[in-house]
Amino acid sequence: MKPPPQPRVAVIGVGTMGSQVLHQLASRGVPVTGFEQFDIGHARGAAGGETRIFRIAYKEGGGYVPLLREARQAWERLGAQAGTPLLTPCGALTIGSAQDPDVRTVLGVAEEWGLDVEQLDRPEAERRFGQHRLFEDDVVLLDREGGLLDPHRAVVATARLAEQAGAAIHTRTTVLDVVQTGTGVAVHYRAQGDVEVAKFDQVVLCTGPWIARSVPRLAGEVEIRRAVLCWFDAGGKWAPERFPVGIRRSGADNSFSFFPDVGGGVKVNLHVPKSPVADPDRLDPVVEPDYASRVSAAVARCLRGLPDRPTARRTYMDGYTADNHGIIGRDPDRPDVLVMGGFSGHGFKLAPVFARSAADLLLTGRTDIPIAHLSLSRLS
Repeated sequence: MKPPPQPRVAVIGVGTMGSQVLHQLASRGVPVTGFEQFDIGHARGAAGGETRIFRIAYKEGGGYVPLLREARQAWERLGAQAGTPLLTPCGALTIGSAQDPDVRTVLGVAEEWGLDVEQLDRPEAERRFGQHRLFEDDVVLLDREGGLLDPHRAVVATARLAEQAGAAIHTRTTVLDVVQTGTGVAVHYRAQGDVEVAKFDQVVLCTGPWIARSVPRLAGEVEIRRAVLCWFDAGGKWAPERFPVGIRRSGADNSFSFFPDVGGGVKVNLHVPKSPVADPDRLDPVVEPDYASRVSAAVARCLRGLPDRPTARRTYMDGYTADNHGIIGRDPDRPDVLVMGGFSGHGFKLAPVFARSAADLLLTGRTDIPIAHLSLSRLS
Protein backbone atom coordinates (compact mmCIF):
# COMPACT_ATOMS: atom_id res chain seq x y z
CA MET A 1 0.00 0.00 0.00
CA LYS A 2 1.43 3.36 -1.06
CA PRO A 3 1.89 6.00 1.65
CA PRO A 4 -0.30 9.09 1.26
CA PRO A 5 1.27 11.83 -0.86
CA GLN A 6 3.15 14.57 0.96
CA PRO A 7 1.42 17.97 1.03
CA ARG A 8 2.74 20.76 -1.15
CA VAL A 9 3.93 23.52 1.17
CA ALA A 10 4.95 27.15 0.66
CA VAL A 11 7.13 29.01 3.15
CA ILE A 12 6.78 32.78 2.96
CA GLY A 13 9.95 34.46 4.21
CA VAL A 14 13.29 32.65 4.05
CA GLY A 15 15.04 34.22 7.01
CA THR A 16 15.60 33.01 10.55
CA MET A 17 12.58 30.71 10.79
CA GLY A 18 11.76 30.24 7.13
CA SER A 19 15.15 28.78 6.20
CA GLN A 20 14.86 26.28 9.05
CA VAL A 21 11.31 25.25 8.14
CA LEU A 22 12.34 24.78 4.51
CA HIS A 23 15.20 22.55 5.58
CA GLN A 24 13.03 20.51 7.96
CA LEU A 25 10.36 19.89 5.33
CA ALA A 26 12.70 19.23 2.42
CA SER A 27 14.69 16.77 4.55
CA ARG A 28 11.46 14.84 5.13
CA GLY A 29 10.76 14.62 1.42
CA VAL A 30 8.05 17.29 1.36
CA PRO A 31 7.73 19.29 -1.87
CA VAL A 32 8.32 22.78 -0.48
CA THR A 33 8.82 26.21 -2.05
CA GLY A 34 10.23 29.29 -0.34
CA PHE A 35 9.40 32.89 -1.25
CA GLU A 36 11.77 35.67 -0.13
CA GLN A 37 11.27 39.35 -0.92
CA PHE A 38 15.01 40.12 -0.70
CA ASP A 39 18.13 37.99 -1.12
CA ILE A 40 18.94 35.09 1.21
CA GLY A 41 20.86 36.29 4.25
CA HIS A 42 19.84 39.95 4.02
CA ALA A 43 20.24 42.10 7.15
CA ARG A 44 16.94 43.99 7.01
CA GLY A 45 15.03 41.71 9.36
CA ALA A 46 15.53 39.87 12.62
CA ALA A 47 18.67 38.00 11.45
CA GLY A 48 20.74 41.17 11.20
CA GLY A 49 23.45 42.32 13.56
CA GLU A 50 26.46 40.07 12.79
CA THR A 51 26.23 37.82 15.89
CA ARG A 52 23.68 36.29 18.26
CA ILE A 53 24.08 34.92 21.77
CA PHE A 54 23.42 31.27 22.58
CA ARG A 55 22.99 30.17 26.20
CA ILE A 56 21.45 27.28 28.10
CA ALA A 57 21.20 29.01 31.49
CA TYR A 58 18.33 31.14 30.26
CA LYS A 59 17.08 34.30 31.91
CA GLU A 60 13.71 33.68 30.24
CA GLY A 61 13.19 30.63 32.46
CA GLY A 62 13.95 26.94 32.88
CA GLY A 63 11.09 25.80 30.66
CA TYR A 64 13.30 26.59 27.66
CA VAL A 65 16.22 24.41 28.78
CA PRO A 66 15.16 21.18 26.96
CA LEU A 67 14.51 23.20 23.80
CA LEU A 68 17.88 24.92 24.06
CA ARG A 69 19.69 21.62 24.53
CA GLU A 70 18.05 20.28 21.38
CA ALA A 71 18.77 23.52 19.54
CA ARG A 72 22.47 23.36 20.42
CA GLN A 73 22.74 19.87 18.95
CA ALA A 74 20.79 21.00 15.88
CA TRP A 75 23.13 23.94 15.25
CA GLU A 76 26.15 21.65 15.51
CA ARG A 77 24.58 19.17 13.05
CA LEU A 78 23.69 21.93 10.60
CA GLY A 79 27.23 23.28 10.75
CA ALA A 80 28.65 19.82 10.10
CA GLN A 81 26.29 19.30 7.16
CA ALA A 82 27.09 22.72 5.73
CA GLY A 83 30.82 22.32 6.22
CA THR A 84 31.07 25.59 8.13
CA PRO A 85 30.65 26.24 11.86
CA LEU A 86 27.47 28.11 12.77
CA LEU A 87 27.91 28.00 16.55
CA THR A 88 31.16 29.05 18.22
CA PRO A 89 31.24 27.34 21.66
CA CYS A 90 32.97 30.15 23.57
CA GLY A 91 30.73 30.06 26.65
CA ALA A 92 28.29 32.74 27.79
CA LEU A 93 28.69 35.06 30.77
CA THR A 94 26.08 36.59 33.06
CA ILE A 95 27.47 39.43 35.17
CA GLY A 96 25.47 41.53 37.59
CA SER A 97 24.02 42.10 40.99
CA ALA A 98 22.97 38.95 42.81
CA GLN A 99 19.68 40.74 43.52
CA ASP A 100 18.90 41.40 39.86
CA PRO A 101 15.86 39.33 38.71
CA ASP A 102 17.62 38.08 35.57
CA VAL A 103 20.74 37.04 37.48
CA ARG A 104 18.60 35.27 40.08
CA THR A 105 16.70 33.45 37.33
CA VAL A 106 19.94 32.29 35.68
CA LEU A 107 21.20 31.00 39.04
CA GLY A 108 17.89 29.25 39.70
CA VAL A 109 17.72 27.67 36.25
CA ALA A 110 21.30 26.43 36.54
CA GLU A 111 20.57 24.83 39.90
CA GLU A 112 17.21 23.37 38.89
CA TRP A 113 18.54 21.71 35.74
CA GLY A 114 22.04 20.88 36.94
CA LEU A 115 23.62 22.95 34.18
CA ASP A 116 27.33 23.31 33.56
CA VAL A 117 27.48 26.80 35.01
CA GLU A 118 30.51 28.01 36.96
CA GLN A 119 30.24 30.82 39.51
CA LEU A 120 33.60 32.59 39.58
CA ASP A 121 34.94 34.36 42.63
CA ARG A 122 36.25 37.86 42.09
CA PRO A 123 39.99 37.02 41.79
CA GLU A 124 39.28 34.24 39.29
CA ALA A 125 36.91 36.44 37.27
CA GLU A 126 39.49 39.22 37.16
CA ARG A 127 42.20 36.79 36.08
CA ARG A 128 40.22 35.13 33.30
CA PHE A 129 37.98 37.94 32.12
CA GLY A 130 39.79 41.10 33.13
CA GLN A 131 38.09 43.12 30.37
CA HIS A 132 35.12 43.45 32.74
CA ARG A 133 35.01 45.99 35.56
CA LEU A 134 33.20 44.38 38.47
CA PHE A 135 31.03 46.31 40.92
CA GLU A 136 30.91 45.47 44.61
CA ASP A 137 27.82 43.24 44.48
CA ASP A 138 28.41 41.69 41.05
CA VAL A 139 28.44 37.92 40.59
CA VAL A 140 30.00 36.28 37.53
CA LEU A 141 28.47 33.16 36.00
CA LEU A 142 29.94 31.23 33.07
CA ASP A 143 27.55 29.00 31.12
CA ARG A 144 30.03 26.58 29.58
CA GLU A 145 27.47 25.36 27.01
CA GLY A 146 26.86 28.88 25.72
CA GLY A 147 28.32 30.37 22.59
CA LEU A 148 28.00 32.63 19.62
CA LEU A 149 25.84 32.18 16.52
CA ASP A 150 26.53 33.68 13.10
CA PRO A 151 23.04 34.60 11.80
CA HIS A 152 24.01 35.49 8.23
CA ARG A 153 26.03 32.33 7.75
CA ALA A 154 23.31 30.26 9.45
CA VAL A 155 20.48 31.50 7.22
CA VAL A 156 22.51 31.16 4.01
CA ALA A 157 23.84 27.71 4.91
CA THR A 158 20.45 26.38 6.02
CA ALA A 159 18.72 27.67 2.89
CA ARG A 160 21.41 26.03 0.77
CA LEU A 161 20.97 22.73 2.62
CA ALA A 162 17.21 22.99 2.03
CA GLU A 163 17.80 23.42 -1.71
CA GLN A 164 20.15 20.46 -1.74
CA ALA A 165 17.39 18.41 -0.11
CA GLY A 166 14.94 19.41 -2.85
CA ALA A 167 13.41 22.76 -1.81
CA ALA A 168 12.80 25.47 -4.40
CA ILE A 169 13.48 29.07 -3.36
CA HIS A 170 12.32 32.21 -5.17
CA THR A 171 14.23 35.35 -4.14
CA ARG A 172 13.36 38.99 -4.87
CA THR A 173 9.77 37.84 -5.02
CA THR A 174 7.00 39.78 -3.29
CA VAL A 175 4.05 37.81 -1.96
CA LEU A 176 0.93 39.94 -2.43
CA ASP A 177 -1.69 37.71 -0.83
CA VAL A 178 -2.21 34.28 0.70
CA VAL A 179 -5.79 33.13 0.11
CA GLN A 180 -7.52 30.13 1.63
CA THR A 181 -9.43 28.20 -1.04
CA GLY A 182 -11.66 25.18 -0.97
CA THR A 183 -8.74 22.95 -1.89
CA GLY A 184 -5.79 24.56 -0.09
CA VAL A 185 -4.07 27.91 -0.33
CA ALA A 186 -3.34 30.21 -3.27
CA VAL A 187 -0.18 32.33 -3.06
CA HIS A 188 -0.30 35.48 -5.20
CA TYR A 189 3.16 36.86 -5.86
CA ARG A 190 5.08 39.23 -8.08
CA ALA A 191 8.40 38.30 -9.64
CA GLN A 192 10.11 40.58 -12.19
CA GLY A 193 6.96 42.62 -12.60
CA ASP A 194 4.59 39.76 -13.38
CA VAL A 195 1.86 38.68 -10.96
CA GLU A 196 1.47 34.92 -10.68
CA VAL A 197 -0.54 32.49 -8.55
CA ALA A 198 0.74 29.20 -7.16
CA LYS A 199 -1.40 26.67 -5.32
CA PHE A 200 -0.33 24.73 -2.24
CA ASP A 201 -1.89 22.45 0.33
CA GLN A 202 -0.42 24.41 3.24
CA VAL A 203 1.52 27.62 3.84
CA VAL A 204 3.89 28.72 6.62
CA LEU A 205 4.17 32.45 7.21
CA CYS A 206 7.63 33.41 8.54
CA THR A 207 7.72 37.07 7.55
CA GLY A 208 9.48 38.46 10.64
CA PRO A 209 8.94 42.22 11.06
CA TRP A 210 6.40 42.09 8.23
CA ILE A 211 4.19 39.56 10.08
CA ALA A 212 1.26 41.97 10.60
CA ARG A 213 1.01 42.48 6.84
CA SER A 214 0.76 38.72 6.41
CA VAL A 215 -1.67 38.31 9.32
CA PRO A 216 -3.58 41.58 9.88
CA ARG A 217 -5.11 40.34 13.14
CA LEU A 218 -1.59 40.53 14.64
CA ALA A 219 -1.25 44.27 14.03
CA GLY A 220 -2.18 44.97 17.66
CA GLU A 221 -0.44 41.91 19.08
CA VAL A 222 3.08 42.11 17.64
CA GLU A 223 4.96 45.39 17.94
CA ILE A 224 7.95 45.91 15.66
CA ARG A 225 10.75 47.58 17.59
CA ARG A 226 13.98 49.20 16.52
CA ALA A 227 17.26 48.05 18.05
CA VAL A 228 20.45 50.10 17.85
CA LEU A 229 23.71 48.15 17.96
CA CYS A 230 27.15 49.69 18.45
CA TRP A 231 30.61 48.33 17.64
CA PHE A 232 33.86 49.38 19.33
CA ASP A 233 37.31 48.79 17.83
CA ALA A 234 39.10 46.03 19.69
CA GLY A 235 42.19 43.81 19.60
CA GLY A 236 43.02 40.15 20.09
CA LYS A 237 42.00 39.94 23.74
CA TRP A 238 38.39 40.49 22.68
CA ALA A 239 38.18 37.39 20.43
CA PRO A 240 35.57 34.74 21.37
CA GLU A 241 38.06 32.42 23.05
CA ARG A 242 39.14 35.22 25.42
CA PHE A 243 35.97 37.31 25.72
CA PRO A 244 32.81 35.17 25.84
CA VAL A 245 29.46 36.57 24.77
CA GLY A 246 27.12 37.54 27.59
CA ILE A 247 24.76 39.89 29.39
CA ARG A 248 25.44 42.53 32.03
CA ARG A 249 23.00 43.41 34.81
CA SER A 250 24.88 45.86 37.06
CA GLY A 251 22.06 48.37 37.51
CA ALA A 252 19.65 50.10 35.15
CA ASP A 253 22.31 52.19 33.38
CA ASN A 254 24.63 49.19 33.04
CA SER A 255 22.30 46.67 31.43
CA PHE A 256 23.43 45.39 28.04
CA SER A 257 24.53 42.43 25.94
CA PHE A 258 28.16 42.19 24.87
CA PHE A 259 29.61 40.23 21.97
CA PRO A 260 33.22 39.34 21.15
CA ASP A 261 35.09 40.73 18.19
CA VAL A 262 34.61 38.53 15.11
CA GLY A 263 36.01 41.09 12.69
CA GLY A 264 33.98 44.24 13.18
CA GLY A 265 34.81 45.04 16.81
CA VAL A 266 33.11 44.40 20.14
CA LYS A 267 29.34 44.71 19.77
CA VAL A 268 27.17 46.19 22.53
CA ASN A 269 23.38 46.16 22.68
CA LEU A 270 22.15 48.51 25.40
CA HIS A 271 19.02 47.14 27.08
CA VAL A 272 16.72 50.14 27.09
CA PRO A 273 13.14 50.52 25.81
CA LYS A 274 13.15 50.19 22.04
CA SER A 275 11.19 52.57 19.84
CA PRO A 276 8.34 51.14 17.74
CA VAL A 277 8.68 50.88 13.97
CA ALA A 278 5.55 51.99 12.13
CA ASP A 279 6.64 50.69 8.72
CA PRO A 280 9.27 47.92 8.42
CA ASP A 281 10.03 49.12 4.88
CA ARG A 282 11.17 52.45 6.35
CA LEU A 283 13.40 51.59 9.27
CA ASP A 284 15.10 54.76 10.50
CA PRO A 285 18.89 54.28 10.12
CA VAL A 286 19.85 57.41 12.04
CA VAL A 287 21.37 56.83 15.49
CA GLU A 288 20.96 59.79 17.80
CA PRO A 289 24.21 61.16 19.32
CA ASP A 290 22.66 61.02 22.79
CA TYR A 291 22.08 57.29 22.43
CA ALA A 292 25.67 56.66 21.35
CA SER A 293 26.79 58.66 24.39
CA ARG A 294 24.71 56.45 26.71
CA VAL A 295 26.24 53.31 25.22
CA SER A 296 29.73 54.77 25.50
CA ALA A 297 29.16 55.69 29.15
CA ALA A 298 27.96 52.17 30.00
CA VAL A 299 30.96 50.64 28.21
CA ALA A 300 33.37 52.96 30.06
CA ARG A 301 31.86 51.99 33.41
CA CYS A 302 31.79 48.23 32.76
CA LEU A 303 34.59 47.36 30.32
CA ARG A 304 38.31 48.12 30.21
CA GLY A 305 40.32 49.04 27.15
CA LEU A 306 37.75 49.97 24.51
CA PRO A 307 37.62 53.34 22.69
CA ASP A 308 35.59 56.24 24.06
CA ARG A 309 33.12 56.14 21.16
CA PRO A 310 31.67 53.41 18.93
CA THR A 311 33.20 53.09 15.49
CA ALA A 312 30.00 51.74 13.92
CA ARG A 313 26.30 52.12 14.71
CA ARG A 314 23.48 50.33 12.92
CA THR A 315 19.76 49.84 13.39
CA TYR A 316 17.79 46.59 13.19
CA MET A 317 14.26 45.46 14.05
CA ASP A 318 12.35 42.56 15.51
CA GLY A 319 8.78 41.71 16.50
CA TYR A 320 7.71 41.60 20.15
CA THR A 321 4.61 40.19 21.81
CA ALA A 322 3.35 41.47 25.15
CA ASP A 323 4.67 38.42 27.03
CA ASN A 324 7.93 38.25 24.99
CA HIS A 325 7.16 34.74 23.74
CA GLY A 326 6.77 33.93 20.07
CA ILE A 327 3.82 32.69 18.04
CA ILE A 328 3.39 29.28 16.41
CA GLY A 329 -0.17 28.41 15.43
CA ARG A 330 -2.84 28.12 12.78
CA ASP A 331 -4.47 31.27 11.44
CA PRO A 332 -8.15 30.88 12.46
CA ASP A 333 -9.22 32.69 9.28
CA ARG A 334 -7.09 30.42 7.08
CA PRO A 335 -6.86 26.93 8.60
CA ASP A 336 -4.23 25.76 6.09
CA VAL A 337 -1.89 28.61 7.08
CA LEU A 338 0.59 28.21 9.96
CA VAL A 339 1.92 31.44 11.49
CA MET A 340 5.37 31.85 13.03
CA GLY A 341 6.46 35.24 14.33
CA GLY A 342 6.90 37.70 17.18
CA PHE A 343 9.86 35.87 18.71
CA SER A 344 10.84 38.97 20.66
CA GLY A 345 14.55 39.07 20.08
CA HIS A 346 15.36 35.63 21.46
CA GLY A 347 13.96 33.31 18.81
CA PHE A 348 17.04 32.92 16.64
CA LYS A 349 18.87 30.47 18.90
CA LEU A 350 15.76 28.26 19.04
CA ALA A 351 14.91 28.41 15.35
CA PRO A 352 15.84 24.78 14.50
CA VAL A 353 13.59 23.46 17.27
CA PHE A 354 10.69 25.76 16.50
CA ALA A 355 11.01 24.74 12.85
CA ARG A 356 10.80 21.07 13.80
CA SER A 357 7.61 21.76 15.73
CA ALA A 358 6.16 23.58 12.71
CA ALA A 359 7.01 20.68 10.39
CA ASP A 360 5.42 18.25 12.86
CA LEU A 361 2.24 20.31 13.00
CA LEU A 362 2.05 20.55 9.22
CA LEU A 363 2.51 16.85 8.62
CA THR A 364 0.85 15.19 11.62
CA GLY A 365 -1.16 17.89 13.39
CA ARG A 366 0.83 17.50 16.60
CA THR A 367 4.34 17.88 18.03
CA ASP A 368 6.19 16.58 21.08
CA ILE A 369 7.90 19.96 21.52
CA PRO A 370 6.29 21.97 24.37
CA ILE A 371 5.05 25.06 22.54
CA ALA A 372 1.66 25.61 24.18
CA HIS A 373 2.91 28.95 25.53
CA LEU A 374 3.47 30.06 21.91
CA SER A 375 -0.08 29.41 20.73
CA LEU A 376 -1.69 32.02 18.52
CA SER A 377 -4.98 31.52 20.37
CA ARG A 378 -3.54 32.99 23.60
CA LEU A 379 -3.51 36.43 21.94
CA SER A 380 -7.19 36.52 21.06
